[in-house]
Amino acid sequence: MPVFKNTDHMYEVLGGLWMQLLEHPESGQKFKDTELKIKYNLSDPQGTLWVTPDGVFTGEQNLKADVEMTLSGDTAHKFWLQEISLPVALAKKLITSKGSMAKVMKLLPQLKPLHEMYPTVCDKHNLPR
Repeated sequence: MPVFKNTDHMYEVLGGLWMQLLEHPESGQKFKDTELKIKYNLSDPQGTLWVTPDGVFTGEQNLKADVEMTLSGDTAHKFWLQEISLPVALAKKLITSKGSMAKVMKLLPQLKPLHEMYPTVCDKHNLPR
């Protein structure tokens, strides 16, 4: 059974998490400065999540992604809990990507606050951790 109840629940949790990054005093500005547009194609449940310097958007958008990542909701959940790293997930093909992975790898250190926040997010949304 998937971690997220449905697409809206996944958007609420993962979209909300990314919004916390955008609002973070240090990491948020660093992410915005990258001007990176990331498109997540999610499955189980099915959905599309965009993370851009201008905000977090769901569903299809009239945007051009710099990086497109395809993964399951469960893999996203494990990534944020730090149960799996991005390089391992890519190697095991749990995540597939298109675009500049060099930019994504530079972004990883800025995600530390989100990794620290995610257990609290899980508790708020009654997700396993």
